[in-house]
Amino acid sequence: MVKSNFLKPLIIPAFVGLLSFSSVCAQDTGAGEKLFTENCASCHVIEGTKSIGPNLRGVTKKHKEEWLLKWIKNSQALISSGDATAVKLYEDNNKTVMSNFESLSDGEIKSILTYVETAQVSTVKVNPENPEIVNTNELTTAAGNSGFYSNTTLLVLLALVVVLILIGILLGRVKGMMRQMLAARFPDNIELNKPSWYEGKFLPWFKNLNPTIATLVAVLLVAVVAGGAYFKYANTEIGVQQGYAPTQPIAFDHKLHAGDYKIDCQYCHSTASFSKQASVPAVNTCMNCHKHIDAKDKYNGEVSPEIQKIRTAYEKNVPIKWIRIHNLPDLAYFNHAQHVTVGKVECQACHGPVETMHKVEQFASLQMGWCVNCHRQSDVDVANNGYYEELHKKLQGMGRKAISVEKNGGLECGKCHY
Repeated sequence: MVKSNFLKPLIIPAFVGLLSFSSVCAQDTGAGEKLFTENCASCHVIEGTKSIGPNLRGVTKKHKEEWLLKWIKNSQALISSGDATAVKLYEDNNKTVMSNFESLSDGEIKSILTYVETAQVSTVKVNPENPEIVNTNELTTAAGNSGFYSNTTLLVLLALVVVLILIGILLGRVKGMMRQMLAARFPDNIELNKPSWYEGKFLPWFKNLNPTIATLVAVLLVAVVAGGAYFKYANTEIGVQQGYAPTQPIAFDHKLHAGDYKIDCQYCHSTASFSKQASVPAVNTCMNCHKHIDAKDKYNGEVSPEIQKIRTAYEKNVPIKWIRIHNLPDLAYFNHAQHVTVGKVECQACHGPVETMHKVEQFASLQMGWCVNCHRQSDVDVANNGYYEELHKKLQGMGRKAISVEKNGGLECGKCHY
């Protein structure tokens, strides 16, 4: 008789392989979405109203992968070579020159193509009187609605875990029953009547264990595991939007403006130094530059579609409906002026390196612990602030030059909650 079930060694590797496959698909789709947004979204939509270039859904079925890699990296070189498909595509799209993406690797381009074919798109109806203000390429970026990796996938994997556990239990029971039957038929067979490792090690202990104590221990273990899981979920997920990066109605590139052109943050967010809020720029602020800057050199003589949205909003006197990214709960008070002007805190300390972000996301968790740690580690600039003149004199008398925000009342509950 076979001593161990031949399926047992296959169950765990199969399950691990399934999890690894789902993880790779999730990473590939996530990277593809980011790369698509940064490099392709300004000219292409996946489905819906056509943008500058053709819609991309089904592109991998129309063209071979090898051809697509060449086209995306350098379309003009492919056209110049006389490739019939490239020339026809160029002419069908009004001879609009496509940017070269030679900096992208083959793997990155493939991840974009995977995302294009799997992304779920929500089509928005456009107001014909004001078509440029509505974002017609609203992609569903939540983890539960993108490609292979979704809430449904999680439920399927959990169901598979339960099924595999039940199969393991069933096979164990079948094996035990067959062993008992054979042992009854061959009572002299020592190997068959020998207790299994489970029976020899655990069964005597269970038989001698007080049922009440066993029940209480089991309930306690379940409560501890469930409580720990809920605490982790409540502490790291509820109300935490770290990494949140919605698609804005206009694809404003912070890397281009704050990074390449060195535009100061407070030129656009002009009230951060004297107000509780850091204001969102009005259309007039955008038009200070974009009355004259239209980026026609990048769009074959046509005005950039994103800049055109700004001009349309200005001409029609319609506000741009930006999507808020950083949003503290109402129970917490935060004052930008206190931090920017008094504390001289750099914008990047809370918002991350926005000068490197094509698409802005929530950089920090903005949880209470994150704020408290900053107050413990940051010093108050008492030497260069008249408000702290008396405190500065006292510190000098004590031989000290600095005091932390924590020691200056930065951890009092009423500072942020009142």
